[in-house]
Amino acid sequence: MKNYGLYIHIPFCSKKCDYCDFASFCMGEGDQKAYLNALLKEIDLVKDSFKSKTFDTIFIGGGTPSVVFDGFILTLSKKLFSSFKIAKNYEFTIEVNPNSFNEQKLNEYLLAGINRISVGVQNISDKIINGVGRLQTRANVDNTFKLLNGKIKNVSADIILGLPNENLSSVKNTIQYLLNQNVTHISAYTLQLEEGTPLENKVKKGLTTIPNDEAIVKQYNAVNKLLSAAGFIRYEISNYAKPGFECQHNLKYWNNVEYLGLGLAAHSYLNGTRFWNTAVFGEYIASISKSELPKNKEILTNEQKRTERIMLNLRTNKGIDLKKFSQEFGENLLETRQKQIEKLKDLGMIEIKNGHLKIAENKFSLSNAIIMEIL
Repeated sequence: MKNYGLYIHIPFCSKKCDYCDFASFCMGEGDQKAYLNALLKEIDLVKDSFKSKTFDTIFIGGGTPSVVFDGFILTLSKKLFSSFKIAKNYEFTIEVNPNSFNEQKLNEYLLAGINRISVGVQNISDKIINGVGRLQTRANVDNTFKLLNGKIKNVSADIILGLPNENLSSVKNTIQYLLNQNVTHISAYTLQLEEGTPLENKVKKGLTTIPNDEAIVKQYNAVNKLLSAAGFIRYEISNYAKPGFECQHNLKYWNNVEYLGLGLAAHSYLNGTRFWNTAVFGEYIASISKSELPKNKEILTNEQKRTERIMLNLRTNKGIDLKKFSQEFGENLLETRQKQIEKLKDLGMIEIKNGHLKIAENKFSLSNAIIMEIL
């Protein structure tokens, strides 16, 4: 049996970035304490259902987990380790932003058992970062990596491609900077212009512009080239790691492994059913105070599971295990999608090796079109 993943959502930020539509809020210590108490109670409400389960990954995401008051994360961690069975070789990640990270927080995280830190860098240019309303400076970033050096072996960094004023040179500079910091993992995401965000409104009004698709593909290809030369493996469309430093928690999502989500707006996937908590802060606090667990759920149909398996597996460098796919869905994909697969093979867009169907390494930028063809 595969071990479970455990995700905890921290919905607080110092300031919401212009491009962000995540469930996050700017709230003070009083609301943060109320939220921590609700999290601790939610753990008590679910822990008995997981007595026989082992978790080998924990991921604290947000929002900005590093913004909460001192002691929050350590209290939460102690509760997790005392309530759930955690594997000895666990991976424990927390997301941090450079503007809210310091030595005291690092020491707290080490005491909490955290062994992987994901730094939200996005870009090292102050002009680009400030242009999207992000509270961060190059000095913050420098200090963050200085603190982490020698203290945490497994350090990841997030960057965003396609930001306003971002060009090929700034992307290359950011990647080279991160390589000089000896990070072990880099996530390179493409900007999603979400409806209703301040950035989308600015673009609509012509107050700013974002790079076009061609420019973003060039940025993406440059990232791939630089990281490949540095010994990083692209193990998922947007994720690169040195061998052995792939994010084990996120691999659970891409490989349809079950996971439990705790906190505001957190999702769980258990026994073919997806559960999720409300994204409304007051509703979450009130429901947990009444010992009510998530009422939102969706039982996935076989067709939904099939679609998700194809979409998620093809995002990875291993692709679809055709034998496992046939065993699970009773479908020989090479037969049912023979015409589409042969066309994609002839175009050099996919490969079939060692029983796995996967997107060709140099065609990941066309992944959406390729996946839709196979579906």
